[in-house]
Amino acid sequence: MTLRMLLLAALISIAWIVFDYSPAHGVQTATASSEVYKNVYNGWKWWHVYCYRCHGMNAVGGNLAPNLIDPNGRLPLNDFLNRVRYGSPDGSMQPWNKLLDDKQITQLYYYVQARTDKVLPPGRPDEVGPKGGPWIPPKGWPKKF
Repeated sequence: MTLRMLLLAALISIAWIVFDYSPAHGVQTATASSEVYKNVYNGWKWWHVYCYRCHGMNAVGGNLAPNLIDPNGRLPLNDFLNRVRYGSPDGSMQPWNKLLDDKQITQLYYYVQARTDKVLPPGRPDEVGPKGGPWIPPKGWPKKF
């Protein structure tokens, strides 16, 4: 075997693992994983524009707002959407529906759930993955929200 053939075999093996080209999953796994990554990353970006001041850099809470990565306090997506849209019933959280649309709020939800489920470590999603690169969503995550 030549060096070129060995390199080609290695690249194919890496692509097989990264994009999971197994017959059961096909190419859709890489696309789904990419979409999940994009939603979590965008959620992280919205988080750092609107939410971190009260809920902390990594959603762990602070003096002004609760820890959102506590699994015991997990909200279903519809409840999360309503809470962010209209604020909290007691007024301690303002409504964000004038600044964030439902897609952006859902992306925030993906980010918070990734942190809650401990599949995303603290930090920027584009820097906490293998070798300091992009985060890779685990296979099968997220389950239905």
